[in-house]
Amino acid sequence: MSLALLSLDGLSLNYGTVPAVRAVSFDLHPGETLSVVGESGSGKSSLIRTALGLVPPTAGTVRFDGREVKSLRGREAKAFRRDVQMIFQDPAAALSPRMTVRSLLAEPLRIHGVAERDTWPGVLDLLRRVGLPESVLDKHPHQISGGQARRVGIARALVLRPRLLVADEPTAGLDLSVQGDIVNLLVGLQRDFGLTILMVSHNLDVVRAMSDRVLVLYLGRAVEVGRAEHVLNVPAHPYTRALLAAVPRFDPGNRHRAPPLRGEVPSPRNPPSGCAFHPRCPLADARCRAEEPAERILTDGHRVACHHPLHAVPAAA
Repeated sequence: MSLALLSLDGLSLNYGTVPAVRAVSFDLHPGETLSVVGESGSGKSSLIRTALGLVPPTAGTVRFDGREVKSLRGREAKAFRRDVQMIFQDPAAALSPRMTVRSLLAEPLRIHGVAERDTWPGVLDLLRRVGLPESVLDKHPHQISGGQARRVGIARALVLRPRLLVADEPTAGLDLSVQGDIVNLLVGLQRDFGLTILMVSHNLDVVRAMSDRVLVLYLGRAVEVGRAEHVLNVPAHPYTRALLAAVPRFDPGNRHRAPPLRGEVPSPRNPPSGCAFHPRCPLADARCRAEEPAERILTDGHRVACHHPLHAVPAAA
């Protein structure tokens, strides 16, 4: 296995006295896609902000290419900003309404001192790769569709040829047909440019289509992580199973679906004792209410924090 491009080791983040992320660890390897899933309030956005170096961790470390992010200064910090780019959930809000698409694509080059004259042919090629005609270059964001705005955001994120792409809900707000186009686009760009992707998404169908591994967050804790085919097909944590059961499916003959999630995510200001998921878990018992579960390793790198995992994952052949 190649060395990790991005590593989080025991990462914790508090906002004042409120814990947002608690002791999360993972490695993200070159060319891999890791998706972070969980309900609103689970800590996904806080995890991304800390991984990007926008918010310093309360405890633990974030390393990019072996270097601790919070210690980067000067040229090293600027190189990190160039190597790590982001696709935002709301492209309309992320793209300045006062700038044309041409200016939006040129701005990252100017900020990082890249000569536009030498790189503009590559920018035009990138524009074609994301499925946009050159005629959009002189348009403003309000003059293009939501799907086109998403493609402009992707092109802007890739214009500096980053190594790590952070995708925050890359298909949110798009029609189903357009969602499929964006997923296929990102998969193709990842292959062509050798991208590593850290993605956050509520859409488990998108996660299934794009991910090598999946990390499941609940109230800031990593409750399950493993290969996508294992986590999404044979989940070991009751919370993961409930998330998957909540995905709408046209299957009137299936009467044996897992029970839906009960209640809401608790407030991080006053988290439950023991296992944070126990108030909503159909398997909870006295031990779950009193004792926080330690992470246990199943097989094939599948990890789960649960007193009563649903199964042990069989080792890969």
